[in-house]
Amino acid sequence: MREREKVGIPAPVERRAVTRLVAGSLFLSLVFAGFFSTDASAQQQRPIEAVILRPAPNPAFDEIFDSIEVGVRSRESRLSITERRLNTVASPDALRSAISSDAPQVVVTLGRQADESYRNSGLEIRQVVGGLDIEPGLGIRDGVSLTADPVFLLSRLQTLMPEKRRIIVVYDPSKDRWLIERAKAISASIGVTIVAHEATTLSEASNQYWNILKYGNPETDVLWLLSNPSFVSNSNLPRLVEESWRRNFAIVSNNIDHARRGALIAIYPDLEAMGAQLADQAIAISENPNKRPEVEPLGAVKFAVNKRIANHLNVSISAQDERSFDLILGER
Repeated sequence: MREREKVGIPAPVERRAVTRLVAGSLFLSLVFAGFFSTDASAQQQRPIEAVILRPAPNPAFDEIFDSIEVGVRSRESRLSITERRLNTVASPDALRSAISSDAPQVVVTLGRQADESYRNSGLEIRQVVGGLDIEPGLGIRDGVSLTADPVFLLSRLQTLMPEKRRIIVVYDPSKDRWLIERAKAISASIGVTIVAHEATTLSEASNQYWNILKYGNPETDVLWLLSNPSFVSNSNLPRLVEESWRRNFAIVSNNIDHARRGALIAIYPDLEAMGAQLADQAIAISENPNKRPEVEPLGAVKFAVNKRIANHLNVSISAQDERSFDLILGER
């Protein structure tokens, strides 16, 4: 008490001053902390600028690209999206100027024309490729292939027809080698063997198909058709379907049109979900710019089954099985 009186500060006054000082400091700390916290949070939540580059309007493809774009826009809480069409930015200079003015962190190209136009523009903004059948793997671009990971089709086949032991396929080694290698890598765990025959022309592929249907065992074998229009077309598909029907030989496919025309089951892209997969890639790139570019196999798929073919092959499709298919064909 004496010490305090010597410096002239009464004890109650000192306590009040200290209390006010501490309270004031605490208030300022909370204000500054809240300010910086809010600012950091706002930066963290700021949407990623993205451009979707599409071909000029075309009734043959608009519905496909519309569905993919709906999927990309499902992530609009994270992405701020500007759409550009090639008919409005026809030249490389116009495209470069338009996208540069948008200042995106990532450009999502849909289809071959958009991909080629973007690459010819000279822009170096990170690209995500969609709506294009390209080989998955590490490279110079990110994206999602239109070809599904074969694990989905092989797993469905095992569930539906567990007695099948060999999946026989004809493929183009210049385009489909990755798919065959992937199928072979997972086949053992699924309990099947992949028998792959190479071809480079429609004639070679057709001869391979006739031999498979002629010498294969319908009890244990399945013919797998890839979505390669160079190997399966109107010139050979009707006969393939006819021969498979005559021999009770199951056909599965990566093309939904083949199921409409006589394949038992087909796998095909879930376009909206694929768009979401593209958007997730764009977000991942923006959060980690050093991520190595990679094209992913399609992980967003749907299944169709032809019940008329199933009945002919004595393949039982239960009500539960039906619910697992996205499209039921061949019902009368």
